[in-house]
Amino acid sequence: MRKLVVNAIVSLVLGVAVVNAEEAKTVPPADNPVKAEMRLLDKAFKNLIDSLILNNPKAIEEPFHEVHMAKANTEAALKRGEIKLPKNSNKMKEFVHMDEQFHGKLEALIEASRKGDMKGVQDVTHKLLNGCVQCHNKFRN
Repeated sequence: MRKLVVNAIVSLVLGVAVVNAEEAKTVPPADNPVKAEMRLLDKAFKNLIDSLILNNPKAIEEPFHEVHMAKANTEAALKRGEIKLPKNSNKMKEFVHMDEQFHGKLEALIEASRKGDMKGVQDVTHKLLNGCVQCHNKFRN
């Protein structure tokens, strides 16, 4: 009986170790704050689309709080001069201006979702996605 318990514990520990090792492979390495913010934004937008499809405005706001917190890290890195844009890096002021406009639209999105205004959410979502494309075209692609 004791051998069975020991084998079960060893199997459990090994199983947990394998799962943790696999999870570690999928966690992105620490990188610049812009990329970290973009990953959070991607997650928030996927939730936004699901929320639009399911007509669930209350589910929209929460993931964008993480994006907002990540923005503070991006701003600090920008001030320290640690951010280099892949393209048009000499236009950092324009990048910052576009980012400010984008985050202003995120606030409008949250406000519309709080009011349950799904038409407003849709309209702002289109503007936000257009902003993503414009920024990536100018500074990334």
